[in-house]
Amino acid sequence: MKKYIKLFKSIIVISIFLLTNLRAELTNKVIMSVGNESITNYDVAREVKYLSVITLGQFENLSNQESKKIAIDSLIKDKVKINELSKHDYITVGDEMVNNQIYMTSRNIGFENVNDFKKYLEFEEYKFDEFQKKIILELKWNQLIYQFYKNQIIIDKEKIDKKLKEVISKQKKKYEY
Repeated sequence: MKKYIKLFKSIIVISIFLLTNLRAELTNKVIMSVGNESITNYDVAREVKYLSVITLGQFENLSNQESKKIAIDSLIKDKVKINELSKHDYITVGDEMVNNQIYMTSRNIGFENVNDFKKYLEFEEYKFDEFQKKIILELKWNQLIYQFYKNQIIIDKEKIDKKLKEVISKQKKKYEY
């Protein structure tokens, strides 16, 4: 009888070990590569989580297939940005700029302050560091694009003043009613 119990325990331990390894292999499967960067199932799952977090769960309303496609497209864009930024390592962003962008993003999503947003991220099991890396990537990318096209930017102050006066006059009319 003891022999059967030991055999049964051994089978359970081996089964758990094999199933755990099988699941780990599936979660780390490489889906595609973009340049030198690879995209795994884990990356897609984290991107779906990120998109869900910044849309306050609205992203979860999409079908599983649609959300994965959007997440993969977003990851491809991020990998292209990372590849291109690696060629321009002179581009940096300051902590103040990052903190300001995090504050603005949290306000746009609907949080009163960054601490409330951090609590929300913690509740959603998304790391603040991951969110911060996304913000830094976007800020660096914006700076790179600005560097390339800053000479082509033409600011027409007269048009801006004219448009601003129109907006102000429309606001005054609204208050008259």
